[in-house]
Amino acid sequence: MLWGLAVALYLRFGLEPTGWLFYEASFALNIDALYLGYQGFRGANYLLAQGAMLTPICIVAGLLVALLVQWRQSRNTRKS
Repeated sequence: MLWGLAVALYLRFGLEPTGWLFYEASFALNIDALYLGYQGFRGANYLLAQGAMLTPICIVAGLLVALLVQWRQSRNTRKS
C-alpha cells in the first residue's frame, strides 16, 4: 500500500521538482543530456496538469501500483 501511495504522491507533487533538479544539474555539471530529463519530467507534469483529472489519475496510478505489489507478494507466498 505504501508503494501505491508513494507513486500517487510523486505523480501529483514530484514531477515538477524532479524536472527542476535535472535542469539545475544540467547547468551545474555542464551535461547537456540531463536537460532531456528536465524536458521529460516537465512535459509529463504539463500533460497531467492539463485537465481536471490530475488528482484522479494519480489516485488510479497509485491504486494500480498497490494492487500489483499485493498481487506479486501473494504470488510469491504461494510458491513458498
